[in-house]
Amino acid sequence: MKVAVPVTNGMIDGPGEGLTVRIYEVDEKIRLIEEYENPALKATAARGIYMLRSALDKGVTAFVVAEIGPPGVRFLEGKAKIYIAEGRVEDALDKLIKGELMETHEPTHGEHHGHGGHHIHH
Repeated sequence: MKVAVPVTNGMIDGPGEGLTVRIYEVDEKIRLIEEYENPALKATAARGIYMLRSALDKGVTAFVVAEIGPPGVRFLEGKAKIYIAEGRVEDALDKLIKGELMETHEPTHGEHHGHGGHHIHH
């Protein structure tokens, strides 16, 4: 599966914030296919969408992000899976392979979900 991750200094970031976008091929192994400057950095509005679209154009079917807002979730609906993770990219992709990352259909709204996952639904 092709996975896109917004990255800053080797750590998972949000789609609108990551300095670069990494595209990985993930099966039982993790292979970095490509890394490029995040187009969101040059965008003025809905920045995260630019990053998401750029990766979809490359055939990505999943995203691993630190956070994602409502526009990003709507944009990816039916197009790709969204996984929320923090920390080092390699650690998160290891968890993805093991099936330990949670897929989300809800925006994070920038709230920090610590361990224990207190999801507040309004």
